[in-house]
Amino acid sequence: MTNEQAVLNLLDIVEYGGCADPERFFALMRRTFNIAHLLYLEAESLPDGLRICRLHHTFGAYAAEVYAARGLHRIDPILKLALGGVRPVEWATARRRFPECEPLFEAAEEIGLSTEGVALPLPSPAGRMALLAISANMSPVEWSAYRRCHLRDFQLAANLFHASMLEHSAMAGAIDERDLRLTGRETEVLTWSAAGKSYWEIATILGISERTVRFFMTNARRKLNVVSNTQAVAHAVRHALIPTI
Repeated sequence: MTNEQAVLNLLDIVEYGGCADPERFFALMRRTFNIAHLLYLEAESLPDGLRICRLHHTFGAYAAEVYAARGLHRIDPILKLALGGVRPVEWATARRRFPECEPLFEAAEEIGLSTEGVALPLPSPAGRMALLAISANMSPVEWSAYRRCHLRDFQLAANLFHASMLEHSAMAGAIDERDLRLTGRETEVLTWSAAGKSYWEIATILGISERTVRFFMTNARRKLNVVSNTQAVAHAVRHALIPTI
């Protein structure tokens, strides 16, 4: 089991140190607990779905690409249960309860990720939802015992970190709009994507590599706080950020 003093040190740092840096928080959590990966998500509820406000994780770019490319967010029970919920969501329980989500867990196993974990709903202002997901490379029996022992520590650390993030945002005020403006290339890539062109077609039209097209599209999604190209195009059109063809 995890050293109790190490847990107390972590909680002191997060509570009194104003830890509003996801990378630092993730490193502290992984150093203190036997954790494989973490994901922090804050979203805003809109009539047509969710808008991602913050997304930080340690799963790596390839895992994120697989998740988006296969549309796994559409069947992800952890998002459905944890965002807006109040109880921790045990991944194994969600897997048994929602058989239709099996492709999500199969994809995780396919790329070598653990399917043992828990998602912790986080208290948020009205209209916002947030969660911290934690995974561990343990057997189901080991994880069950470890989670029972440390769930309260996980939840307290997650709540303190989330509070620091909210407080930091409030103090920082509005994000510098210069950092969120689409560049000329990002606008071009979004415009051609809105016209139904593939990455390869856009690369040919603009005379750049397909990898570069993906780079500009990734930047555009980040700036627009969305997770898919379809959402990026819809957001850009709705806010007149790109011309319509």
